[in-house]
Amino acid sequence: MIPPGQQIQINALLLQREELFVRIHDLESAAAALLGEPYPFTRPPLPSDERRRKPGPARAAAARDPLRRLEGLETAYRVTYLRAGSSVQEDHDDLDALRTLLASQGAHLRVTRVETVDLGGRTKAVLVDRPGA
Repeated sequence: MIPPGQQIQINALLLQREELFVRIHDLESAAAALLGEPYPFTRPPLPSDERRRKPGPARAAAARDPLRRLEGLETAYRVTYLRAGSSVQEDHDDLDALRTLLASQGAHLRVTRVETVDLGGRTKAVLVDRPGA
């Protein structure tokens, strides 16, 4: 689930996007009015048009999933990742959010380590370790 603050930011960005599409439509309509007929605008490629590689079967993805629920004295996941060239370390207790983070890796976000920690912050298990990532 997206935190309310982030959802508000996302909604604001989506509204800006819609306003820009309306502006483009208005400009194309004005050009068509000048010509007296629809102008054959060609749609430029958009980043959202890019095809993403489809993952293999769900079973194969589940088999490779290094994450698991917290066990015993484990109280959180400690995640280390590179974002825009800087190393960031955070503690999380939501497994689904952690899976979303791993799935959203790209050029500007790379998870390098996921470990479970106890109440004192001591490492209990290392689930992901990609030091060169």
